[in-house]
Amino acid sequence: MTGAAGIVGTALRPILRERYELLLTDIVAIQDLAANESYQQADLCELHAMEKLCAQVQAVIHLGGMVGATHGFEEVLGPNIVGTHHLFEAATRQGVKRVIYASSHHVVGFAPRGSRLDHRTPPRPNGEYALSKAFGEAAASYYADNFGLQILSIRIGYMGDDFSKERRLHTWISARDLAQLIHIGLTSPELHHEIVYGVSEVPQPFFDNQNAYRLGYVPKDRVLDHVKRPEVLKQQPDLSSIEEGVVGGGFAAVGFAGDPAKVLARRDF
Repeated sequence: MTGAAGIVGTALRPILRERYELLLTDIVAIQDLAANESYQQADLCELHAMEKLCAQVQAVIHLGGMVGATHGFEEVLGPNIVGTHHLFEAATRQGVKRVIYASSHHVVGFAPRGSRLDHRTPPRPNGEYALSKAFGEAAASYYADNFGLQILSIRIGYMGDDFSKERRLHTWISARDLAQLIHIGLTSPELHHEIVYGVSEVPQPFFDNQNAYRLGYVPKDRVLDHVKRPEVLKQQPDLSSIEEGVVGGGFAAVGFAGDPAKVLARRDF
């Protein structure tokens, strides 16, 4: 598991280690190792280090990379773009067949709310971070087609317990449900490259997640069971604004200098 010291990796570890033996890696040291866990420090930008890690495992959960709305190209280039390419290349060279790629719903972040969005929706990344995740999905497709890797790209929604923003009610995922998707990606027969959305049971979901359901995903957690402030359920988003009118929310609004009318125009496919 790359990026194991991050928010998502930290939340997943207690669940996944009950079923799998985990080799954790990150540039940040991890010292609270439990049974079924080991740790090796490594940098995604070093291909040899990725090869060394891949030689020890049967599958990879690739969570590593920079996450943030304000990151520029130079910041994501190494860990998110070069690092992801190195990971797929190392897996290919070392005979690893299964890779779970942590993508993001920000890959389609500039899509207006209310659009029909599924796994076949063309990318509309809302920032350099999102652009790097779109690259990762394209790389996953290439490595599946050209080298036979079996890859599940998960467009992860919001993971956390801050529901001060109404938008998060429609994109939330629990650690348990994300772990379920990862297990599907590691075990589903005849996997090639599939894209699914990492979202639990939510009201008025932004995404059509039928591809995940087709693979056997059944969300076990409901966002409404975790909302402690009922007034958030009554919030009315301003769909004429970029921040509230597109699925990428605040990430899309950072540095936005385009034409709101053109971005917010519905283009259902």
